[in-house]
Amino acid sequence: MVGRGGFQGPRRQDPVSVYVAPTGVPYPKQEVTKAEDAQLKQLQSARQADSAKFPHRPGYGTRGDGVTLWANFFEMVAPTNLVFHRYAVTVVEPRIVNGQREEKKVVGKKLEQVFRLLLECQELRDYRNDIVTDFKAQLVSRIALGAEALEAFRPLRIPYRAELEDDARVDAPLLEVSIAPVGPLAVSDLIEYLTSTNVAGTFNKQPILQALNIFLGHYTKLCPGQVTVGHRSFPLAPQSNEVGQLQAGLIAVRGFFSSIRAATSRILVNVNVTHAAFYNPIALAQSMNAFGKDDKGRLQSFLKRVRVRATHLKPKKNKAGRIIPVIKTIFGLANTADGQNKEKDNLHPPPQVAWFGAGPRDVKFWKEDTSDGKSKGASSMKTQKSSASSSRGSYISVAAYFQVTYGMQTHPDFPVVNVGTSANPSYLPAEVCTIVPGQISHAKLSPAQTDGMIRFAVRRPTVNAQSIDQDGPIAVGLSPHIDGGISRFGVNVGNNMITVPGRILNSPEVQYSTPKGMQRADVGSGSWNMVTRNKVPLRFNVTPPLKNWHAIVLHFGNMKEPIPASERASLAAAFDQALRNIGINATRPAPWQTVRMANRDDRALANVIENLPPQHSIVMIVLPTSEKWLYDRIKSYGDKGIGLHTVCVLGEKLKKSDPQTMANVAHKFNLKHHGVNQKLGDAKLGFISKGTTMIVGIDVTHPSPGSVATAPSVAGMVASIDAQLGQWPADLRIQSKARQESVSKLDVMLRTRLDLWFKRNNRLPQNILVYRDGVADTHYDMVLQEELPLLRKACSGLYGKNEGPPNFTIVVVGKRHHARFFPTKLDAKVTDPKNGNPRNGTVVDRHITEARNWDFFLQSHAAIQGTARPAHYFVVLDEIFPKLFPKEQLPQGFSSHADLLEELTHNLCYVFGRATKAVSLCTPVYYAHLVCERARCYLSQYYTMAQPGQAVPQAPTDAAVRVHDRIKDDMFYI
Repeated sequence: MVGRGGFQGPRRQDPVSVYVAPTGVPYPKQEVTKAEDAQLKQLQSARQADSAKFPHRPGYGTRGDGVTLWANFFEMVAPTNLVFHRYAVTVVEPRIVNGQREEKKVVGKKLEQVFRLLLECQELRDYRNDIVTDFKAQLVSRIALGAEALEAFRPLRIPYRAELEDDARVDAPLLEVSIAPVGPLAVSDLIEYLTSTNVAGTFNKQPILQALNIFLGHYTKLCPGQVTVGHRSFPLAPQSNEVGQLQAGLIAVRGFFSSIRAATSRILVNVNVTHAAFYNPIALAQSMNAFGKDDKGRLQSFLKRVRVRATHLKPKKNKAGRIIPVIKTIFGLANTADGQNKEKDNLHPPPQVAWFGAGPRDVKFWKEDTSDGKSKGASSMKTQKSSASSSRGSYISVAAYFQVTYGMQTHPDFPVVNVGTSANPSYLPAEVCTIVPGQISHAKLSPAQTDGMIRFAVRRPTVNAQSIDQDGPIAVGLSPHIDGGISRFGVNVGNNMITVPGRILNSPEVQYSTPKGMQRADVGSGSWNMVTRNKVPLRFNVTPPLKNWHAIVLHFGNMKEPIPASERASLAAAFDQALRNIGINATRPAPWQTVRMANRDDRALANVIENLPPQHSIVMIVLPTSEKWLYDRIKSYGDKGIGLHTVCVLGEKLKKSDPQTMANVAHKFNLKHHGVNQKLGDAKLGFISKGTTMIVGIDVTHPSPGSVATAPSVAGMVASIDAQLGQWPADLRIQSKARQESVSKLDVMLRTRLDLWFKRNNRLPQNILVYRDGVADTHYDMVLQEELPLLRKACSGLYGKNEGPPNFTIVVVGKRHHARFFPTKLDAKVTDPKNGNPRNGTVVDRHITEARNWDFFLQSHAAIQGTARPAHYFVVLDEIFPKLFPKEQLPQGFSSHADLLEELTHNLCYVFGRATKAVSLCTPVYYAHLVCERARCYLSQYYTMAQPGQAVPQAPTDAAVRVHDRIKDDMFYI
């Protein structure tokens, strides 16, 4: 069970259970199975149309033991006569500047409020029960707006009125709202497409799915007790077990995700439990204390754009008796540059801020005297505009102003916040501000906060399934008992989650070496030990002799010594034995060397590494701390600076002499030193074992919130070099544009991998199987239109006329989806006995997919805790399987190419050389992710929060992620 704050997680002694709905467990709908089979039959008999974007599904998988699973989807049944009439909405604020009309686009919270006013306006009074909106740019109505209503919005002028206000203020801006018809969308067209066996037809389903999602999300966006972020909704006042403290001014809140998905013969609503970090709705001073006031730059980044309620003013009430809060948005902390642009803004005199982030005693503003001798000040310390020659008044500090005006004492240590702009500052002390509830934080969480979020999010699968099935429909407006929900449009949604057919694939044969020859590992639940049940110790398959390596014990500042000198000799002997046990013939190095760094600028460690003999290939560094800056610096210096492999390990872990810790380090040693840890039997590798197919993994990492303006996106590529799948060297390139999805230098990257393959095999691969990570389902076209030509370009000029260009198959791998599966019966054959997830190897390719597309969900791993997330694999191009395996030449036991790809992908999850278990993503994608993370180490100055006044570094080039020639063809990123 989840305890108070949500951080206890499942207790170890709690028995594993499975979710059973109050009405029982329904059998997967046979009507859907029949529709899938009918469409598949047509697909198999028809030639694929040239207009089809992606390859058709070659069949449904048949391998593995069958199982029935809950899937977190609800079936939606919409009236066949339901038509959505779409309208584009634009909102501008016109103004006259220098005699010319200018239009300022209305955005953000103000735009959302304009849409609320729009729904209440008289011009749409006859359509109020028929209209939904995304509160950004669209209206969707089940009844077409009449000519009179449309004419009124050419444009309609609406005085802006804040939330809870009865009437617009006298000085309220007059906004212009225009509505233009886009066109109708019939739900019946989508249903006909999903149920039809006419596979030759094409249909763009994205517009209708978008309209349905607007229709679905309208309820949560209007619900006063919820806040929505995209497709996610969260309670504004969560119960105690739905919120947890993340420290440093943030809380974790549990909510629900909901989205419309298309599947064969039906429309589904995907509902999932979701979590996010929010600003703790407490007093601003309390939040500052929690975050820390010393680092003013980080504090400003943390508070920027946070909305606060000003508490020092007498509250006003509307006609209904509800208090109208005074809401301000924090621009930043008080800054010495505030109000200095005198010519543009005519601020005379400007405020006086002693230093950036100064307290209320050290921030002064000009308070103007009126003609009657009385002083005039702004309630929020807004700098007064006046003429320099006629200005009468004096400077007063924020502290003095609040003491005189409100009788309030302010603390000198709390920074004053600016709720205006840099040009027109408006100051408030922290004591009069309270953070408004429901504000999500987009900042990157600290390691401690990340751990807290994980502990909060982790719940037994049974608990999540119950929340989704019983609480989810109410929270997202699916329940027919909810006023304002989708049922008012005649739409019905199933009372419970659907069940789907799945299969559990068998684990592959994982092989190691022993003195007597090849030995299979005892694989169970997706993991294995390096000692068999018969007590036979397993050794890595390929272990080049490790003659020259070095070990360093690092001391830093006043930190505790990571490994006492008295324990080092015995620990070194134990580690040396661990290497030998696992098959690495390593020469024992010199006694582990002590290096002391006094501070971050100390070059002691760099000097020692620089002076190591050139034949040294690996240095193990025992760290006193897990602080990221130290790790980043070591990796950047070793990988790029001098070309020396570094293996970092925490002293507190290593000194325990835990065999598992030492084995983990040994895995890294061997991979970096060109070794091969585990292998798969040739029978499980299939056509890969012939050595004519290269497997490629591609990923892209983007700047995180808080990164400097010049922070780049970086693309990473790994590729196999032979049939053993033990070594996967990598290449890194800076993207031409930050946050660009398509890989801009894909041709150059693949060319380097082809050169390496040729160097190893003296021939080029006939087939290239690409697993592409990080592509949203709406961008699948981009892979074919932009990336495939670059892949083919890399091959041009390399392949001779006789051999021809290679065959490509491209599979997009998704992990940021919300599909989840839950067992329906407590059976050790289908349910993980440790946590209640489906067994590893569970694959689902029916009932939540479309027959026209070739995709599947695979949970290859055994989740350590919480609810397992399967990976989604979608084939956007297939040239390999039809060439290698015509229908009449399928291997025995395989019914279609779908079986071949599903089993190969599952087996690839077992060759991740850093672990003795199956991983959650197939190995090439996992490695591509790791190499992108290594790039973030090299570019840490770009991905860390910039300080005010700090010079922004120039945009990096490929040189910033270029690995030293000595190790660039090794697995440096492990």
